[in-house]
Amino acid sequence: MLLIDYDPLAALAGFMTIFIVLFVIWCIVSIALCVWVYRDAEKREMGGALWLIIVLITGCIGCIIYLIVRK
Repeated sequence: MLLIDYDPLAALAGFMTIFIVLFVIWCIVSIALCVWVYRDAEKREMGGALWLIIVLITGCIGCIIYLIVRK
């Protein structure tokens, strides 16, 4: 019979590593999206701070709304 040595802590560490990497990527994308929306809204004179707050609170949905509403 073949016995496989299973270490639950090693599996948990692997999942946590994946989770942390995905979280960091999500944060970087969110910050980049907020910066882009702020700069674009300021360039179009649409109130960049307001759109920044909207995108910070709602995420991608706020960005989609901004893309629909922008001049």
